[in-house]
Amino acid sequence: MSDDGCMSISIVLFDLDDTLTDVASFGPSVLVAAAARHGRHLSIEEIQASPGARYEPLAARLLHLEPPEAAAIYATYVELYRQMMADGLRAHCGALELLRALADREVKVGLVTNKLEALAREIVECLGWTALIGVIVGHDSSPFRKPDPAVVRYAIEILGGTSETTAFVGDSVDDMAAAAGAEVAMIVGMLVTTPGERLVEAGAMCLCSDLAEVLAIVNT
Repeated sequence: MSDDGCMSISIVLFDLDDTLTDVASFGPSVLVAAAARHGRHLSIEEIQASPGARYEPLAARLLHLEPPEAAAIYATYVELYRQMMADGLRAHCGALELLRALADREVKVGLVTNKLEALAREIVECLGWTALIGVIVGHDSSPFRKPDPAVVRYAIEILGGTSETTAFVGDSVDDMAAAAGAEVAMIVGMLVTTPGERLVEAGAMCLCSDLAEVLAIVNT
């Protein structure tokens, strides 16, 4: 409890893509390349039109694929992502500073992402964030997927906290819906891929245009 009687935030959960990392073009370009390896054509624009979507079912929907072919394209995507991320992947401005500031305040940090957990861990290591992230929940880490609030509760449980002292920061409707369903104390929508009104409708309590604003908003 803070001095003014308000509940302090002790956990901040983040989405990864387009929240902490700048993959607006990088991620879609890798999926386009992966599809091309299998003789399929995708455009960056049609991928970007579905922010927050998992790429395997997205490829299946856009290309009208059966599950085995979609899985094969996704496996190629993961392989190419690993090969290309050292040169092509970038953190959003202020991400490292925010994570360090939270660590200095002894706030626990977790990631809840649609990426495979192993790939997310490699991304975190590539960006030098390993010591700053307490838990990574990927789409294969549990039976739950965003927008199911159970995936948020799962991350909170691992970190030993409660929804009442947790903030969630994300950029998609699914992020907001998962956090709202888990009844976390603060839901921050990042204005990156999705219009603000849609984020608010899905549960965002406040909106940020960059990560420099987040620390003050979560009231840590």
